Amino acid sequence: MLTNKVVELENSGSETEDVDIFEQSIFTIFAEARNQHGEPGHYVLYKSDVYGDIKLRLSDPDKENNSLFSHFLWNARNIAPSAGYKVFFYDAAAFEDFCAGVQAAEMITEGEFDVKDQTVVEMGAGAGLPSIISVLAGAKQTVISDYPADEIISNISQNIDTNITSPPDRQRVSVAGHMWGELSDDLCTANPGGFTRVIAADCFWMDWQHDNLSKSIAHLLAKDGGLCLAIAGYHTGRAKVANFFDSAERAGLELVGPIRERNTEGVEREWVRDRGFEDPVERKQWLAIGVFRHKL
Repeated sequence: MLTNKVVELENSGSETEDVDIFEQSIFTIFAEARNQHGEPGHYVLYKSDVYGDIKLRLSDPDKENNSLFSHFLWNARNIAPSAGYKVFFYDAAAFEDFCAGVQAAEMITEGEFDVKDQTVVEMGAGAGLPSIISVLAGAKQTVISDYPADEIISNISQNIDTNITSPPDRQRVSVAGHMWGELSDDLCTANPGGFTRVIAADCFWMDWQHDNLSKSIAHLLAKDGGLCLAIAGYHTGRAKVANFFDSAERAGLELVGPIRERNTEGVEREWVRDRGFEDPVERKQWLAIGVFRHKL
């Protein structure tokens, strides 16, 4: 199962709390697909069949600046242990370890989304898993971008230091702060049409940012042979994912082949915009996968 590719690592010297036991066991008891892993400031391990273990730190944003970070913070879960309610705020780094980021990493590893000798940029990268795999898979150059907050950018840099240790590989990866839709920053002014591969994994839950995200993708994606992998789960509903696909088309992009749905077991089916009522547990097991290019 896709979700079994990620293992949460306990902090050194810490004991497992009752709430952790509850969280770990509920997915076994109810067979619910786990599409998020870890807590801010903690580590997860992505177990790659090809590249070995990838250790990722999840960013811990400054809680005093929640309003500043409204573009990338999300109240990921509320749980009620015996001691009372415990609320976790996750940023894009935590969401990187959703099924979509893991699926993107698997597609890159297997060559389904080929990045070898390509120039790659990841949008809203969080912990940077697909980007790190892109470097290891032979991308010519990889830029890992996310919201321009110091704790987010420094966390990505730390994950690069942990997992990209070869000096030649380190020359092929960099980090950039980027606010979607802002085309006057360093990333966009230096690279208009500069990337043959764009990765957008689980970036679509903020529907008010769809047009800005699409604008950035269209600006950075190469017009000749450029491909964008757009992949997301339905943890915030099917409509938000469908709305992003519409936004991408309005920005001048078009699909390369049909959108697919793939579940955590690897089963595929045709994508539809509306399946009517869907059981929330069943819905969370599926991902929407689309590949875009500039309209010809």
